[in-house]
Amino acid sequence: MTQFTSRLRLPVTLCAAALLAACADQTVTAAESAPAETSAETHAEVAAAPASPLALPRSFDYMAEGGLLIFSATSDWRHDSGIAGASAFWSRLSDENGYGLYITEDARIFDDERLSKFGTIIMNSATGNVLSASQQAAIEAFVEGGGGLIAQHAMGDSSLAKNWPWWEAQLGTEFISHPSSPQFQKADVVILADGHPVVDGLGAKFEMTDEWYTFTKVPVGDVVILAGLDESTYSPTNPDYGPADLSMGPEPEDHPIIWATCPGEGRIVYSALGHKADAYDNEAHRRLLQNALAWVGSDGPGCPE
Repeated sequence: MTQFTSRLRLPVTLCAAALLAACADQTVTAAESAPAETSAETHAEVAAAPASPLALPRSFDYMAEGGLLIFSATSDWRHDSGIAGASAFWSRLSDENGYGLYITEDARIFDDERLSKFGTIIMNSATGNVLSASQQAAIEAFVEGGGGLIAQHAMGDSSLAKNWPWWEAQLGTEFISHPSSPQFQKADVVILADGHPVVDGLGAKFEMTDEWYTFTKVPVGDVVILAGLDESTYSPTNPDYGPADLSMGPEPEDHPIIWATCPGEGRIVYSALGHKADAYDNEAHRRLLQNALAWVGSDGPGCPE
């Protein structure tokens, strides 16, 4: 019995050693061959220096001038439902009015020559460091040269602004958080710039269910606050993570949710509305966006004085 046991021990020991050596070899090989992890900071570099040149569809050359460019790239939080809802809304509006339309997540679209095809850029909840310095500069030149820009929902969450000083200045504030438990709540959006073209036809207020952003302060700089939230109509709290109390103040003026700026010769409207696709079923929201598109493409009144 003893002899039988000893004969088994030697092969077992040798097999165990061999297995350990094999595992070690595989670990080293895997570590050596594994691709480097892509960090958030490299997204803009990839956008600026892709492996292959941008290939535009043939229809791009035949697109009507002065159209809409919809951009929704994300490297931070992605709001798929709201992005899809917004794209569908703008697509229908384009069909109804004969606008040119191009929808993309490829930031290489942002250069001076390509942007000359468009009248308005719509940043559809783009998040994170998805634009290179040259792409940012192209957007800045487009807007300040007279182009329009509509920034929707997650463009206000500061994940892009912290990598883009110009947009940080246009936003004029920083995102803190949004409510939870429940995340989506019905609230009154109160019009604060009566007579402004962007809020034309919306009355004194409208009711909507959405994910309501809270910011550090009322936006600063040359800005027109178009609408704010009546915090008495919803619960601005988040008991699950981050600051629990998300109230900005008792008056709608204390809690802006839609505003406008006019850098250079251009115009910008930022709206924090639109987290989910059903936000685009709200008639007042649709009217707001149609007004915003008309205003950023015009040279009429409404800029800060």
